[in-house]
Amino acid sequence: MPTAAKLLSALCLAAFAYVVSDMIKAAMLAEDPDQNFGRFVEINMVIAAAVGWWMLGSRVGNPYSVSLGLGLTAVASAVFFCLFAHAFWEMLQLSLDRKFDGPMEALIGAVQLGIDYAAELLRVAIIAALVAGGMLCGAFAEFISRRWS
Repeated sequence: MPTAAKLLSALCLAAFAYVVSDMIKAAMLAEDPDQNFGRFVEINMVIAAAVGWWMLGSRVGNPYSVSLGLGLTAVASAVFFCLFAHAFWEMLQLSLDRKFDGPMEALIGAVQLGIDYAAELLRVAIIAALVAGGMLCGAFAEFISRRWS
């Protein structure tokens, strides 16, 4: 059932995904200016909105200390699902180009791509933004739940 907490949690995490995606793009473009990101930001925003709706918005109604942890959990889940989506998409693209010999090699390649993409997140500014933003989104969702329930 739609609630204000679910809707605003989804919007909060989507906006947060936009900010972090731009940080990631800026960091990666500093290393390789010719990189093409395609629909990177939009995909991350949709995944983060879904996580905000189903994971964060549906679990509000706790003390603020618990909501901070829920926000961190939601951000960690959104990062995992975004990494999975981008690695899987890249694996499909490479499979269509016949870069893999079989389906098992393609799945192993997808895991390796996910690890490589996760290594791009190991920057202090990005990790600090993920932690602070997760806690902020969790507290915001709890505030909205108490305000409009």
